[in-house]
Amino acid sequence: MPTWCHMFNSTLTGNVRVWFDDLPYESIDIYDDLNKAFLENYLQQKKCIKDPVEIHNIKQRDGETTEEFVRRYKLGYRDVKGALKWMKISGFMHGITNPELIKCLPDKIPKSVDEMMRVTTTFLRGEVAASNRERKKSFSSWKQKEAGQKQNFKKGGF
Repeated sequence: MPTWCHMFNSTLTGNVRVWFDDLPYESIDIYDDLNKAFLENYLQQKKCIKDPVEIHNIKQRDGETTEEFVRRYKLGYRDVKGALKWMKISGFMHGITNPELIKCLPDKIPKSVDEMMRVTTTFLRGEVAASNRERKKSFSSWKQKEAGQKQNFKKGGF
């Protein structure tokens, strides 16, 4: 454990390293002290309250997967205080760019953010399952083609 404590500071980079180096000498005796000091310094940055309208500025970026966008959206709307549930739902529906998910959500507009995330998660699971089925099909057709080529090779038809 003492080795880990000495190696810990070598894992820090950037602003966190500067913060750690600026801590008063011998001010941290146990992990709880470090945890408390860290949260006091960095948690206040998350307390910045954004205007509820900001939720509509969270958009899916070019090249960003729907799964990545969902993660980023969840993090983004946590910082927005006072946003009504319909604003969070509307912001999400306007922020996504996946055409299949866009078609899926308006069929039954979610009544809560949790329901919206459940629908989205179910959609993403279905998308992954379909992708896996497609991969299996292409793999089996490739396997059949390779078996046919081996037959031709054995018959001298190479």
